[in-house]
Amino acid sequence: MIMNLHPIRSRPTKETLMHNIRTLPAPSPARAALALALALFLALSMLVPAAYAEPSAGADATVEKPVNLRADALWSDAIVTSWSPVADAQAYEVYRSTSEPGPYELIGTSASAEFMDVGLNSNTTYYYRVAAVDGSGNRSDLSDIASATTPDKLYQLSYYRNYYPGDTTIASGGMLDGGHYLRLSAITSVGPEGGAGVDWSRPGYQFVGWMDMATGAVYQAGETYAMPYGDASLRALWAAQYTVTYDGNGADGGTVPVDTNGYAAGDPVTVAPDEPTRTGYAFAGWLNENDGGVYRAGETFTMPDGGARLVARWAPQADAHQNALELDNDNLLAGDDVSFLATGHRQDEPGSIDGETRYVPVSWEVTSSIHGDFPAASPHRSSATMSDPGNYAVTASYAQERYVAGTGWQRTGAFETLSQSFTVKARPVDPVNPVNPTDPTDKRPPLVQVSKGGLPKTGDTAPFVALGALAALGAGGVLASRRKSS
Repeated sequence: MIMNLHPIRSRPTKETLMHNIRTLPAPSPARAALALALALFLALSMLVPAAYAEPSAGADATVEKPVNLRADALWSDAIVTSWSPVADAQAYEVYRSTSEPGPYELIGTSASAEFMDVGLNSNTTYYYRVAAVDGSGNRSDLSDIASATTPDKLYQLSYYRNYYPGDTTIASGGMLDGGHYLRLSAITSVGPEGGAGVDWSRPGYQFVGWMDMATGAVYQAGETYAMPYGDASLRALWAAQYTVTYDGNGADGGTVPVDTNGYAAGDPVTVAPDEPTRTGYAFAGWLNENDGGVYRAGETFTMPDGGARLVARWAPQADAHQNALELDNDNLLAGDDVSFLATGHRQDEPGSIDGETRYVPVSWEVTSSIHGDFPAASPHRSSATMSDPGNYAVTASYAQERYVAGTGWQRTGAFETLSQSFTVKARPVDPVNPVNPTDPTDKRPPLVQVSKGGLPKTGDTAPFVALGALAALGAGGVLASRRKSS
């Protein structure tokens, strides 16, 4: 609490007052009243100095006096005092003087070990002493003296816009005491603290702080600044604003992000969460054309000079419907080979992007006893001998593989199958020239065997040829005889 006190005027001494009373003439009603007034004045004159003067008498030695007293000027009209706390002290009395010898007058009390003295004159030295008071009202001796001098003037704070070299546009931050603490203006409201100010927002640029032109220190808007004991100039610092552009690169669905934020070079940029889609492809991240890195949603990169362009990266996906299985011949005879060629979609792709896929033929099966594996390298061709007639189907299995950068193609564990039907017919037997049943591949005619009676066995064609020749000659003789008759 601060007490506004007036200087104590000099008062007549007790002896002078008593002398004047003794020399009064015989009492009268008026003089009796005057005597009473003088007596009351004497009593008050003895009480006032006791209340406001320094406690030179009546100090209690059991209460320790405060130590480590210090005084610091905050502004041209304010000084703060502080000291070490005293044990059992309930309050402290603060005394002040404009000269070191005194007299000191009580200016206020404090429950804590500090006191703010305001309403002072500028360029003036003030001296302070403090007494501690315990709960019984006992007062300590006065502390040692501490002093501080208030500043003698206010200083100008100036903000410079600094759009370009030599820009002289200035906004006043006010006239302030040296050592005064203030919060610096935002760029949208430049002016005295707490005022409306002017808007210095700059299209295409980002405000990055205020630079103290005397010290080179940089402060952010809203940061606390200590006014020096002299005029101060703060210059706005600017950085060109850059943007992030997202390129869908053939996207036909999903969402290609749009970032409307502005960034200064060196600022961190967080990749947007939205992602596009493209038929036949899997999204494989955003390729940063500046640093060559690939980024996913939520990851960050550093904004380069000139801005950033992120291009969608697509990993081709294999389509199981484009796997193929071809038979060389689907109409076979018993004992023929069935031959077939399997082709997986994208089977020969070398791989370059994480996440792309392909199908590779790995095995085939006709029956539980007729099956096998395709060659590891294309073309993936195989065959099987079909001994028995019947209707069959060959089924090929295709393994899905995914490309992993730095590792290569890896099996995913997924498989697709494709089947083709074919027929195997019984090989026919020629009743005239059958195939030697002991050796079906021997195309030579069977041996001729002659019976005991001289007649050929079935299968011997020579006698039939001779009989045919004789029949032809007989028919010719008959025709010649008829012509002669005619």
